[in-house]
Amino acid sequence: MENLIPEMEKGELHVHLNGLVSSELVKKLLDNNIVDIPQGFDLDKELNVIKPAKSLSSYLKPWDLLRLIPKSRADLTLIVFDAFENLRKCNIRFVELRNSVLYIALLNKVNVEVAMAWLLEDISRASEYYKIKAGLILTVTRGDYSLEQLRSLLSAYIKLGKPDLIVGLDLAGNEDIRVSDALAYEFVRAKIEFGLKVTIHAGETGNFENIAIAVNNFKADRIGHGTAAIKSKATLDLLKEKDICVEVCPISNRLTNAVGESESHPVIEFINNEVPFVICSDNPSIHRSSITQDYIEFYRETKSSIHIKQMLKTQKKYSFIKGLTCR
Repeated sequence: MENLIPEMEKGELHVHLNGLVSSELVKKLLDNNIVDIPQGFDLDKELNVIKPAKSLSSYLKPWDLLRLIPKSRADLTLIVFDAFENLRKCNIRFVELRNSVLYIALLNKVNVEVAMAWLLEDISRASEYYKIKAGLILTVTRGDYSLEQLRSLLSAYIKLGKPDLIVGLDLAGNEDIRVSDALAYEFVRAKIEFGLKVTIHAGETGNFENIAIAVNNFKADRIGHGTAAIKSKATLDLLKEKDICVEVCPISNRLTNAVGESESHPVIEFINNEVPFVICSDNPSIHRSSITQDYIEFYRETKSSIHIKQMLKTQKKYSFIKGLTCR
């Protein structure tokens, strides 16, 4: 089975744009723009995470640099096309890319509407060039300004005519930060009013209660990572009964220490409890890896060739991209 995985057609439903772009291009763009590396950051050692980090925050260390690019319109194009080239190498047929857009606007001193238009244009061009169907998920980060972030993104989305390429909203970041009812309300309103789907990073750092909040308050269609769900039978039942798909990222879950070295991956319990899931990669270039390797790690963990063979159909079923045929 492992020998067959590289040539299999795949979908990708949980991958961050700047975590997909090649590290070599990141270094080149930083060098070309003479970007000051944050003090104490070791570019040769800390841009990639290939051994389990002590915590999620230490795993996210590469983003200290990744959020410093792109510094120009041309650099953004290079990033997007490099990302799609990496997808092509894994035989990806459709992808949902995650990006906050806000940092692109800030770095380039343009408004959010302009930055969003740039990104959409590049994704559209790369999608056509590589023959990979694509959607963009707008990411909001947990924190004091989450609501303002969301409103800014939705305002730009509306001004651009609610483009079809934008397919959903994502909430990410520190799960210890309590999210407001107002933020949940705005997520649900966007879902109802604009038809945007919702995925929430929840249960990645051990708190299964965040998964129920995501499902009940944010009306999540999918859950990012969700590893803590196995701590609560009620949570597993909730995901199964409401048909909420978990975006399983085998390599990332090990490297963030969401799943300990001596622990079995929670996906085994997802299978046992009939919780729907898809295999994803999260930040493959940070891992010096690819979604192909995530498939292989899943197979080594579960020995389930059935799920591997059905994965493309499952990914199509739970994708936010319209018009995918579940065959």
